[in-house]
Amino acid sequence: MYYPIMMNIKNKNVVVIGGGRVAYQKLIGLEGTEANLTIISPTIIPEIKEWMQHNNAKWIEKTFEPIDIEQANIIIATTNDSATNHEIRIHKKEHQLLLLADNPKDSDFITPATIKRGKLNISISTGGASPSLAKKIKKDLEQQFDEKFEDYIEFLDYARHIVLNQIADRSLRKKLLTQLLDSKFYNLTVEGDIIKRNEIFKEMLQQVKGQSF
Repeated sequence: MYYPIMMNIKNKNVVVIGGGRVAYQKLIGLEGTEANLTIISPTIIPEIKEWMQHNNAKWIEKTFEPIDIEQANIIIATTNDSATNHEIRIHKKEHQLLLLADNPKDSDFITPATIKRGKLNISISTGGASPSLAKKIKKDLEQQFDEKFEDYIEFLDYARHIVLNQIADRSLRKKLLTQLLDSKFYNLTVEGDIIKRNEIFKEMLQQVKGQSF
């Protein structure tokens, strides 16, 4: 049984061993984390080379040696070589977290299928029972929570900070934050009518302020 967790890995040392498609997928999942990323592999696929042009990561062009993971906080092994993966496992220290992409049972953690819409993160996992089902659910959710959700989440974040700073009464704050979940705010975001959306929010804010006196 896995324990779901959102982990802050800013400035943590993450070592990805391998330079193929699985490594590429793991690197995409690490985008925006501000971790110190190091790739250990004799070769890397063109997609990783292109990815590195837009993301901060270091590639060490060599085969794996135990010294490569001495300073790692998180180790992600994506090679298809069982001997290398075994060597990584036996040299991993107790305080380090290891993911063996081809062997979840011997890993300290797994990475779920994830949908990112700005500050919204939705993770789907079947605990390894059916990765295909996790992918199907992800595909369904991607349609429900489309790209516009990023702008919508940014609006909610902006509005929430204003409410917290300007409304002292807890019950009124809760009431207003609940009203912000009305579908009209999402619909106006999708339509690009930001001015109207913000005007409605300001009107609601003023009404609640009036109730607090």
